[in-house]
Amino acid sequence: MIEMDILLQAYRHMCAVKHMAATYEANRQICSYVHSTSRGHEAIQLAVGMQLDPADYVSPYYRDESMLLGMGFSPAQLMLQLLAKADDPFTAGREYYAHPNIRSTDFPTIIHQSSATGMQAIPTTGIAQGLRFYEDHDRNRLRLTHHGEMPLVVCSLGDASITEGEVGEALQMAILKQLPILYLVQDNRWGISVQAKESRKMDAWEFAAGFPGLRREKVNGSDFEASYQMVAE
Repeated sequence: MIEMDILLQAYRHMCAVKHMAATYEANRQICSYVHSTSRGHEAIQLAVGMQLDPADYVSPYYRDESMLLGMGFSPAQLMLQLLAKADDPFTAGREYYAHPNIRSTDFPTIIHQSSATGMQAIPTTGIAQGLRFYEDHDRNRLRLTHHGEMPLVVCSLGDASITEGEVGEALQMAILKQLPILYLVQDNRWGISVQAKESRKMDAWEFAAGFPGLRREKVNGSDFEASYQMVAE
């Protein structure tokens, strides 16, 4: 059973995301900068973001604003990047919306994100490999979570990006070294301006079956409780 305060927090975040998207659309002449919202993806993204520890590492992709809210960033902070403001906490207004990077004691570490889909897979897997190296050879270099656990690395991907070679290469190394990384694939049956049936023969669940040693789980990403429980496990 998920605690009521967690459910209420998730609901408030979902309402905020809906309002943010509506505000952007209503003021597109002002918010002309490139942006993609997380509408429809709120539940799974919040289930991840709300459970990340500051010791963890995460590579969101450009539709992951709900994940960022779940991590503790405010709508105002996200809007600063959208409007290219100098106070933007990620790149001081130099990057597209939802292209975060941050190194802080208060948030999980985020390396700079690329707009090109799938390109985050290899460098993010490299972070997991670095953590494994420290675990085996120099544990004093590791920053543990609040619960004294090894940090986790999360690589967030859209379903269409599994067709990219970088993703296959990353998965190979992850299972070869058994790295502490979670690949979060959000499947809404669309890529960038293309339907799934036009760009791939199989979905990510079927694709993952071809990598022995890779644990795979499937969950309804619009069901917050189910998503939260799966991520917790």
